[in-house]
Amino acid sequence: MSYTKCLLFLTYCLLCAVIPAMSQTVKPGSEIFEMVSIAETYRDAPDLSFNVQINYTDSANTGTIIEQMTANYKLHSGLFYTYIDSTEIVQGNRYLVRVNHDDSLIIVSDRQEYPDVLNIPVTDTLYWRTFIQSISVTDLNDSTRLLVAKFKPGAAYTSYEIQYSSDNYLLQDVKCYISASAPGVDASLFPSGKALIRFTFSGYSTNPVGSAWFSEDKFIVSQNGQFQPRPDYTGYVIETNIAQ
Repeated sequence: MSYTKCLLFLTYCLLCAVIPAMSQTVKPGSEIFEMVSIAETYRDAPDLSFNVQINYTDSANTGTIIEQMTANYKLHSGLFYTYIDSTEIVQGNRYLVRVNHDDSLIIVSDRQEYPDVLNIPVTDTLYWRTFIQSISVTDLNDSTRLLVAKFKPGAAYTSYEIQYSSDNYLLQDVKCYISASAPGVDASLFPSGKALIRFTFSGYSTNPVGSAWFSEDKFIVSQNGQFQPRPDYTGYVIETNIAQ
């Protein structure tokens, strides 16, 4: 597994939910509702498109980028399409399909009822209570808030900072700090002992998103109860994770 994929896997799996912490601009004890509002904004968006630039740096040397990639997102009422690195992810009306072009692999899974449409820590609230130590929310200005979460010793992520709109709960900038000793991280790349994964959001649009973006049929076809790749993906291996 490449260094990028290891970090993405960690980013997808390791974080997330909330406990009350300190007095701040939102009602004390209600910080979790800020996170829920962010997650639901993306999960329930009737039509939303945007881009995310992802930079990997040492936390003490953010001017030197170790690795960089761009992700593109299309959302529509629980359906979503993502292109990140060499992977396309589609949740349609029937299945969740992941297409890894580097590995020529297509994974077909059951459609998620409550999908993590962004595949980044801040909208995956299920794991927060395991790792969170403290959380604070402050107003940067009339329309922007900053949420800072700190994690317990031993957690892979040490903290993150989430900047988002207090008007519509759309993310603007997310910084995830991860211990250089965490599994899958090459400590030699991060002499400060801490890596920074930064997500910068841009290009938000609420223009209608065409249904073709969310079609599983672009990649697969079912023949005699078995999935086969479409001609454009001849040679791709298909893995099926469908509940019987």
